Amino acid sequence: MFAILTHESNNSLGEHMNSSRRDFLSRSAQLGVLLGAGVPLLNACGGSDDKRSKVTKSIADGLQPEKGPLKIINYADYVNLDVIADFEAEYGVKVEISTIDTDTEATTKLASGAIKADVHHSMAGTSIGNLISGGLIQPLNKSYIPNFANVIDTFKDPWYDPGATYSVPYTFFGTGIGFRADRIDPAEVEAQGWDTIWNATAFKGQVSVLDDEREAFTMAMLRKGITDVNTTDQKVIDQALADVMELIDLVNVKVNIEGYKDIPEGTTSIAQTWSADLITGAAGYLPEGTTDEVLGFWHPPAGSYLVTNDSMGVLANAANPVLAHLYLNYLLDNDVAEKNFSWVGYLPAIAKLDADYVIAAGYVPEHLRNCVPTKEEIDKAIYLKPLGAAGDALYETAWAKFTAGN
Repeated sequence: MFAILTHESNNSLGEHMNSSRRDFLSRSAQLGVLLGAGVPLLNACGGSDDKRSKVTKSIADGLQPEKGPLKIINYADYVNLDVIADFEAEYGVKVEISTIDTDTEATTKLASGAIKADVHHSMAGTSIGNLISGGLIQPLNKSYIPNFANVIDTFKDPWYDPGATYSVPYTFFGTGIGFRADRIDPAEVEAQGWDTIWNATAFKGQVSVLDDEREAFTMAMLRKGITDVNTTDQKVIDQALADVMELIDLVNVKVNIEGYKDIPEGTTSIAQTWSADLITGAAGYLPEGTTDEVLGFWHPPAGSYLVTNDSMGVLANAANPVLAHLYLNYLLDNDVAEKNFSWVGYLPAIAKLDADYVIAAGYVPEHLRNCVPTKEEIDKAIYLKPLGAAGDALYETAWAKFTAGN
């Protein structure tokens, strides 16, 4: 259901933590099962990830923006409402947001026409190929998006959309281990790497892994030195399942996406989690009198570090395509991106907002510098890529066995 946004003051990273985006990451796979792993949708869209869209013509240069309202599809609480208000004032238009809970839900509702929008605010890399091949998004006219120059170089030519023809990046983050540095020595975590999770018997009941089969099994694969995390080899998946199953007896493992609050609050000591969770956790979930020095984060080295990002695009049937392009350009402005980050807590893919900048600006503590992926780590990152319905089913079946045993 569309809802016209209301605007309240929300400039502080510490005032708001984006749990809704995290909720999506854990629920999307489950909804994918309910929707038949997306098979009806992909058939309706008429293609695989490898095909380019039949919508190959971008809008012409030099057009005047429409009068709106600009309609956006996005996760709840995944954009600063003050930024939305600023855009409305800048262009004299209204913005309406239709909220969704999962990436699968967004694609399904757009394909069916249940939701009509101008901008897809947060496309997962694993779904962009289907959005392109299904004719749901249009190629961009970069003459309306000069701020694309501000984007981190790697995301100007991403694996999921060569040349960023149909998309521009929104946010990005990496997967690693968040921990209480007052309970386990950071040097010990550094020495053990992913084994830290399996060796955490002293913290039984205080250890968690992400509630996402691709993320959890990727961790198990990387622990064994397997960097082809998009494999559909049944033996590799079975071994990953067996390794994760060990955590049930070893550490009484919890399965959730709540490291962003559980680690700072102290109910979890060691967790597989996202880098953004430590940034937001440091800002908003520490008990009174507890400093951010108790928080630590580890991630694998460049070349075996999993990085995830969301992207923005213009829908193929957008009623306001020029205004939609201008919105993308607005979000890629250095100052606007910083203002948005100060509330959302997920790093924008903007070159200026590197570790040095966000630390100096007070958004990230120095000792959590490694929560901001470096250029080398981004350039050499590994990514979760589409597996197709059959591949997804292998992971979902294995995950069901783990959750049933947990």
